[in-house]
Amino acid sequence: MSDLKLEELLLKAAQEPEYRDAFYEKLLESDLFVLGGEDVKDGDVADDELSLIEWTSEEGEKAIPFFSSYKLLEKSVGADQIYIELRGAVLLATVGDMNLVMNPGHDASKMFYPEETEMILTTEFGFEDDGVAEFSEDVAIRPITNKRSVVMLKALKEYFDQNGSVVRAYVAAMDEHDNEDEAHLVVGIDVDEDIDSQEIVKDAMNIILEKAPEDETVDIFKIDLEQKEGMSAYFVHEMKPFYIRK
Repeated sequence: MSDLKLEELLLKAAQEPEYRDAFYEKLLESDLFVLGGEDVKDGDVADDELSLIEWTSEEGEKAIPFFSSYKLLEKSVGADQIYIELRGAVLLATVGDMNLVMNPGHDASKMFYPEETEMILTTEFGFEDDGVAEFSEDVAIRPITNKRSVVMLKALKEYFDQNGSVVRAYVAAMDEHDNEDEAHLVVGIDVDEDIDSQEIVKDAMNIILEKAPEDETVDIFKIDLEQKEGMSAYFVHEMKPFYIRK
């Protein structure tokens, strides 16, 4: 499946549900082409350097258009249009509550609403077998599903945006091999070096206590980027973040 192009996976996923995870995974990892740029005066400003052009469908829905290849972009708007090349995960994390539309005007086109974008960013895809990844002899880490703890993760993302000191954040479910019936969630946060992380961890823990599902145990810790092995290294090198600072 990974050998298929993004637009090919989209067309297959529309007909065969078993291709959907492969499509989402490819979307996050692909380099996408987005209309706009810092010199564009029209469009919504996503951050200090990124300005995106808005597109309106025939039904009147507004969305940020992106293309899975430069060839499709050129076919739609011509070669003179300013564009930005962005990794899919960065684009999805940047647009906030705006709609996205892939390849507007082409057969392999799809609208992404905020709820689906949220799901894609808070779900790990591509794990084989039962979805359990070994972390150590005693512990296994597995991805959370799109239906698990989305309210909590959304509240954490809103807090991280407001705080501005969290670079990225990860979440996973952890199983201890000698007690697999008591799995719990673990949230790891990467914080700017010059910031005291204790207050951020405290505030995030209060959000977790308020928003976590009933009877769900959730731990939180500050990621150590210098760590060569252990939990921090595993999160950074093996997991996709559910939050990336804009």
